[in-house]
Amino acid sequence: MSAIAFAAGSLFASATRLYVAPVDRANSFPMSFDPASMGRFPLDAPPAGWLDGGAVLGLERLSDQGLVPVLSGAPAAVKTQVRSTLQETVQWTFPSWTRIAMALSSGAQTMNLLQTAAGAIESPSGGTAVPSIPLLAGSTASVLQVGVSAAIGVGDVVVVDVDYMGSTGYLGSGAPGFYVQTAPEVPDPHYTRRMSFNVGLVADVTGGAITLAQPLLAGVPTSAMKVDLVRGFVDRAAGGFVPEWSALLMTEGVQGDRLLVHYPRLQPVGGSSAESATQLAPGVDRWRPQAKFRALPVTDPNGGDAAVCFRTYLPAPMRAV
Repeated sequence: MSAIAFAAGSLFASATRLYVAPVDRANSFPMSFDPASMGRFPLDAPPAGWLDGGAVLGLERLSDQGLVPVLSGAPAAVKTQVRSTLQETVQWTFPSWTRIAMALSSGAQTMNLLQTAAGAIESPSGGTAVPSIPLLAGSTASVLQVGVSAAIGVGDVVVVDVDYMGSTGYLGSGAPGFYVQTAPEVPDPHYTRRMSFNVGLVADVTGGAITLAQPLLAGVPTSAMKVDLVRGFVDRAAGGFVPEWSALLMTEGVQGDRLLVHYPRLQPVGGSSAESATQLAPGVDRWRPQAKFRALPVTDPNGGDAAVCFRTYLPAPMRAV
């Protein structure tokens, strides 16, 4: 008995989901993704290493593949075309403000605003932080053992990372948050935690154990890591560090099909606005972060060609191809 193949149709979807992963800058290695084996992942459980950036709006891709005609003969006629350039930009708007939205929309350094100590000297990116809270044995990526004396409550945001000891290179566990070219004369031990993406929202506090809403990016913390309270996030236009991300934009069709747009390497486009304001009513504006990136090339193992973007369509069951 043969099955009936339904006609192919348009893709109908409610929203596009964003998943990102910082590029391994030390080894220039983007986060891997194989649409054949990983393309059907659950929406709320992306492949290991990928962060759920939530839904995004206004996705716009602008590709310039520089196809130039080759003329021959008299009169000259187009015989073929050659590719002279390979570049693409992509942009979208975040519906809400999050740590990831801040980092991707700023195109610059994004820092955690640590809780400042009493009497600390004011600083635009946060003054001297209160002493960090050591982690105790038994801590996991989702449950941090800090002891009953730790002043941490439900709804607080925490960052978990090592002390800064004056080293150079990339900082941040689980993801490179910053690059230090020259070590300061007087290192701030909180500096790594200021830059780190290893943050979490406290969902529950029981005795000396705090449970996070989501597991830490870096996984199970090491014994050298400590905890700081985060009061917000701040970005600054400074320094030579240019963030680089891998991005996966996924559109889930209501009929079971799926469209995946994979950018192995993205760097921010300079000069783009980091936020937009839309007037909803007189005196009421909606502010949302927006991001714009330029795609950088990678070499595809299948054929060895350079590519900046991979677009995949996964058909719905029994749809004609």
